[in-house]
Amino acid sequence: MFESLNQNPFFSGGIWLMLVGAAAAMLRNLPARIWEFVQRWFSIAVEVPDRDPAFRWLQVWLASQPYAGRARDLSLATTWVPADPDAEAEAAVSFDDDESTTRGGASRVKFLLSPAPGVHWMMYQNRPVILNRDRRDLQAGGARTFQETLSLMVLGGSRALLEDLLEEARALACPKSPGVSILTSRYESWEATSWQPRRPLASLVLGEGVLEDVLDDLREFARSRTWYVERGVPYRRGYLLHGPPGNGKTTLVLAAAGELNLSVAVLSLSNRILSDDSLRAMVDALPPATILLIEDVDCAFKTERTTGDQTGVTLSGLLNALDGVSSREGRILFLTTNHPERLDPALVRPGRVDKKVTLGNATRGQARRLYLWFYRGCGLADDRLEALAELFAEQVPEGEVCMAAVQEHLLRHRSSPEAAAHEADFESPAPDPAPIEHPSHERANAPA
Repeated sequence: MFESLNQNPFFSGGIWLMLVGAAAAMLRNLPARIWEFVQRWFSIAVEVPDRDPAFRWLQVWLASQPYAGRARDLSLATTWVPADPDAEAEAAVSFDDDESTTRGGASRVKFLLSPAPGVHWMMYQNRPVILNRDRRDLQAGGARTFQETLSLMVLGGSRALLEDLLEEARALACPKSPGVSILTSRYESWEATSWQPRRPLASLVLGEGVLEDVLDDLREFARSRTWYVERGVPYRRGYLLHGPPGNGKTTLVLAAAGELNLSVAVLSLSNRILSDDSLRAMVDALPPATILLIEDVDCAFKTERTTGDQTGVTLSGLLNALDGVSSREGRILFLTTNHPERLDPALVRPGRVDKKVTLGNATRGQARRLYLWFYRGCGLADDRLEALAELFAEQVPEGEVCMAAVQEHLLRHRSSPEAAAHEADFESPAPDPAPIEHPSHERANAPA
């Protein structure tokens, strides 16, 4: 029977076609199988989402690679870097509570042009690197946005090589001179968006002993982790800075961060896209060695909630985020307000706010010290400069004008210490906004 089938040309031809087809199918899949084998045993890959700090580091690294100079499809990211990274930048004296950018030319804008979404091939330490940059659109409260993921595969690489690449990216992205990285929220993660030079502490003219007291408290907290753990106390520290506007609340936070080599994460509770859930995710994702700064916390909550797709942060949501079980240990929180009397007692109770610091309007002693700091090295004899400082201080109305107004007067006469001392004229501070009452239902729902 088999002999007859074998002699049948149709049967024998079918057998050969089947064998050829099977061989062709195997050969067709062979490159994919070989590639899969190479990927599995001779390469290493890492995936970095845009909510991770390493995403921005890799953007900086990619922009510095020779391939980025040849690429035609590019993605733009704007950042701020020191104007002179090899020199110590001397910060200007400032008491502006809205200070958020480096002054005096100490930083500059830098455009990072890195390969756009897609697949790209490049080299690193004589090894091929495959970059896959993926982007997907999102809808967030009616605002169109997107999320990105960077995937790097190093052919013939090792884990140590990949770690070298990431460390090289981190070193390239970080400021080269002492300073403070300013982080802002992006989706539910933090992103370094600007940089402040480390300022001389003598340039921050606060009330007698205020700065030293805050720095000593922060240093003691940094040394006390074991003490907190042994006693079962949450290892967190909270500060409330309050007083009239223009007296250095934000500047104090930046100066403390620079002195202790910390970053500052600025969280705006007035962002309508921010919800209670996303706020908790932001606080939980706070990077190590970072101060969390929430400014004008008394203005953050609405007196009336609307229905529909409106979003926003509630007081109870903020309290739960600050005290959540997933909150990072070692967190340092600074709250600022011009009106501490408007704050809900649940927000400033012990355990959330451990230390309250008053930054009041200018005293004559502060005015004298600020005058001497401004005109040091101006060419006048020391006794003459001291006499002018005393004359200037006598003309400052005690506790009636903010330090920003005193500074503004000195800036107008920065080249003439004589005129600054004899022609004292201070602008009146701006009127305060109307009080904001806390919703009664939020008080009722706030955790103890």
